[in-house]
Amino acid sequence: MTMRRAGRRSSIAAAALLPLLAVSACGGSDDSGSDDGMGLVESGVLTVCTTMPAPPFEFEEDGEAKGLEIDLAQALAERLEVEPEYINSPFESIQSAAALDTGQCDIALAAMTVTEERESKMQFSDSIVYDNLALMAKEDAGYSSIDDLGDSKVGVQDATTSSEFAAEQGLNTVQFEASSLLQQSLQAGQIEAGIANISLVLAVMQADDSVELVESFDTDEHLAAAVQMGGSPVLEEFNALLADMREDGSYDELVEDWFKDAADAAKVPADEASRG
Repeated sequence: MTMRRAGRRSSIAAAALLPLLAVSACGGSDDSGSDDGMGLVESGVLTVCTTMPAPPFEFEEDGEAKGLEIDLAQALAERLEVEPEYINSPFESIQSAAALDTGQCDIALAAMTVTEERESKMQFSDSIVYDNLALMAKEDAGYSSIDDLGDSKVGVQDATTSSEFAAEQGLNTVQFEASSLLQQSLQAGQIEAGIANISLVLAVMQADDSVELVESFDTDEHLAAAVQMGGSPVLEEFNALLADMREDGSYDELVEDWFKDAADAAKVPADEASRG
């Protein structure tokens, strides 16, 4: 599915979000903006690979693309004076670098954690936020830590660091293709617990107050954008955008807007953000 959205969030610019519009995969904009030298997949368009839903980073609500990384993509498009276009791709095709290597998009923003394996396949931006792992369960489940799980069925999203972490802990895992399916299964009682990044756990807790965060794990996880191995002018502009936002305070506002009470834990200080 390909989606294009125009508009701006108040934490970055003044205008409101506009509805998502379906677009054709062929053809381009007549207005190429300032994308000269950017090497964009489509002239006048910043094509972004993402995976929805993954709140609070990217999701669709009332026909609009929303989320922290959607706001960053919009800000980057504005910086380049082009329009953003979002390609909703399977997470596996993004984290394996297949979507980037085949030229499907200019940049990937998909709530993706930086790992050594992924760094061997793609070039990451400076860190956007920390998003360590956490254990969630229904409040009446009686768990106080990961040690209480025993043979309980623990949901994780396939091909993510939560899946790797759960395997290392020897847990009885149930793999889900999408985080939304994990959430639905936990709420329906089909699994006893779930391990995911704090951002997802908080989103589940906001949607269902019977779910609680049992325990968090200091896994030192940084989320970042990515481009093809070797870098690109788009990546340079994205890093410059992050630096500018940290300097003028809009980075703090953005993280606080989307992470609420967990914002302080999610913010990456400027001196820890560089991946250079």
